Amino acid sequence: MVVESHQGWMPFLDRMSLAWVEMVLSESLFGDDTLYDACELPDALVPRLHARYARVELPDHAMWASEEGSPVRWYAAPGRLLRRDGLQDHCWVHARGCVVGDLEVIRADLPGSWVC
Repeated sequence: MVVESHQGWMPFLDRMSLAWVEMVLSESLFGDDTLYDACELPDALVPRLHARYARVELPDHAMWASEEGSPVRWYAAPGRLLRRDGLQDHCWVHARGCVVGDLEVIRADLPGSWVC
């Protein structure tokens, strides 16, 4: 459950160390446009995500900017990093590969309307 504070901020992780890990993952995800892509993930592809990518051991947490993108969950495989924002009906996956070929594998694993 996301609770807004009186200043408009939403707490999203209960420990500073987890917040730092999440920040480093986010910065690495969005760092290079040629190795990044995003896709609205249909519900039917969620089992494929779970089958092909391991869940990163960070707790579910609120999207810092909006409750709509909550919860945030991280997944990984060798050379590939994914962030799933939200649950059913409006779920997005943000993806990064170490090389272009890794990004192509992600797109093949989760076929959809990729942005880039």
